[in-house]
Amino acid sequence: MMKVNGKKTKQILTLIISFIFASLMWFVIVNDKDYTIAMEIPIQVYEPREDKTLKNKIPKTALVRFQGKGRALLIAKILQKPVLIMDVANIQQRYHVSLNDYYQKYPNRVIYNRTDMEFLEVVYPDTFTILIDSKISKEIPVKLEYKAKPAPGYLFPDKPVLEPEKVTVTGPETVVSKINVINAQILNAGDINRDIVVYTDLINPDPDFIILDQKSVSVTFNVESIGEKILYSVPVIAENIPDNISVRFVPPVVSLKIVGSNAEIQRMTNDSVHVFFDYSEQWIPSKIYYQPYVRVPQNVMEWKELKPSRIEVIIVRK
Repeated sequence: MMKVNGKKTKQILTLIISFIFASLMWFVIVNDKDYTIAMEIPIQVYEPREDKTLKNKIPKTALVRFQGKGRALLIAKILQKPVLIMDVANIQQRYHVSLNDYYQKYPNRVIYNRTDMEFLEVVYPDTFTILIDSKISKEIPVKLEYKAKPAPGYLFPDKPVLEPEKVTVTGPETVVSKINVINAQILNAGDINRDIVVYTDLINPDPDFIILDQKSVSVTFNVESIGEKILYSVPVIAENIPDNISVRFVPPVVSLKIVGSNAEIQRMTNDSVHVFFDYSEQWIPSKIYYQPYVRVPQNVMEWKELKPSRIEVIIVRK
């Protein structure tokens, strides 16, 4: 049984070797023949002027016909694809080009391995227009939209810090001059309970013509814990009092609780808040008790628990 299996294995190996040898012979014979094929190859624009650039889209590829040995065409199609160079250095504003005529006139701008291979013609596209514009750079502000909130027990003391706030946009003048803002991808940061820095990509409004000097921006979220503090013996002040009267309050001081950033709240004193009675707005004849107005700094989230909630206002005429 072992001898039979060995014999079959030897026969199979012989068949495989014969097949490989026959394939190589066929490949050598076939690839030594001449063929004509059309292949799609890229068009690369050459613009050496720093102050000029394209302002319209042109085809990125062209269908080009080549003639040559099979092996050369196969290598060109798979390994070393030819390239068409479109030199726009001498175009001032507009140029209507017949692509086949152009490369028949400038065959050296068809880049390929010329060994056993020859450029014949451009099949497609036939014609198109090239438009040239001045290239400019402009600083444009970044617009950020985000979905984020402080976690329970925390707050944002300030808006998130965007870095950089502006980016440099380079491209055709007719395109760049119309751009007023560069949008960032909407940032979803979720609930935040610590200082963090996250990154979000910028959205290029016209990638075919516009270059941004930054691909992304950083966004810094600062959070602080929420704190409370009671301020005692805050004096009540009278405002907008006529010259012929004077005002006394009973009691003359109050207490209240303020809520906000713990670090900020703990630094505040009685002078940080303003408790007052506005005579021109609040005074009503025969009314005795009033709730005073309270004005707190902008970084205080809220005030509450004013004690007493109402004070007696005594008017004395001079």
